[in-house]
Amino acid sequence: MKHSPTGAALALILAAMLPAIAPGADAPATGAAPTPGTAAASAPRPAPTLEGTSWSPTAYRVGDALIEMTAGGRPGRFRFEAGHLSGSAGCNQIGGAYTLAGDRLTFKPTIRSTMMACPEPLMKQEQAVGLALTRVAAYRLDGERLELLDATGGPLLSLLAMRPAPLVGQWQLTGYNNGKQAMVSTLNGTEITLELRDDGTLGGSDGCNRYMSGYTLTGETLTVGPLASTRMACKGRQGAAEQAGDYATALATVTGYRIEGDELILLTSADKPAARYRAAASRPVATGSAAPAGAQPSPDAQPTPTPTVESSAPKSDSGNAGKVPPPPY
Repeated sequence: MKHSPTGAALALILAAMLPAIAPGADAPATGAAPTPGTAAASAPRPAPTLEGTSWSPTAYRVGDALIEMTAGGRPGRFRFEAGHLSGSAGCNQIGGAYTLAGDRLTFKPTIRSTMMACPEPLMKQEQAVGLALTRVAAYRLDGERLELLDATGGPLLSLLAMRPAPLVGQWQLTGYNNGKQAMVSTLNGTEITLELRDDGTLGGSDGCNRYMSGYTLTGETLTVGPLASTRMACKGRQGAAEQAGDYATALATVTGYRIEGDELILLTSADKPAARYRAAASRPVATGSAAPAGAQPSPDAQPTPTPTVESSAPKSDSGNAGKVPPPPY
């Protein structure tokens, strides 16, 4: 004779089969995805960093007051790169090592500087900025504004993020590697310029003659082709001819570039400056029709009549190899 389960036994079986649900809570759907945005909201945001950034100083502290920066012969700028600060407060080049940990920032007591004489207001400003750097204990980032702070959280220096100028355009040389592992300024009374055009050609003045060539740009890799130049006698400032030769040699070592605000820095394969330029007042240099980057001047181009043009590249036995025909200028 068969017996049916009792009511109590059925209740126990059903209770074991049903999932436990908290009172008042809805049962979750099997395999339900998390609420949109939950994962993104819980993911930590990367903290802003100073590494690889460039800034223009706007004010520095003297006593309890922030004093607005005085414009100097060169624009004030600072760059944080791999534990080393480099830049200028408007006169000399300043550099020093720093340690960065979270929002903590400290500089080694020795802040190095070149020793160029400057107007008295700039010298005092530079000394105050150098002293402020040795007292930095932290920093605060607020959008495009950076404040370097002392141990109490008070601002020592105020800076603004630098927006880079476009590479194509007109530049004026401010310093170059003289081939003796030293960056030197251009001679007083001389002006060296560089124009990078959007068709892959370049030109300018080396302080004595006009020069021209082509360049190749791939990402941040920049190389300059052999230079051709006019052969006018270099009159005027003593040493200008030697400066022009050293400048051409520096251009031949270029493998990259970096733009910090309105300053262009051409770099060697060792990531050291080969030449530094400041953006000229007139920036755009258009050619009407763009050609691939690195294009060489057309052999059929007819330049403005000038004295004989000679390439700085070595000549072969044929006497023609190594010459670059000058583009229209």
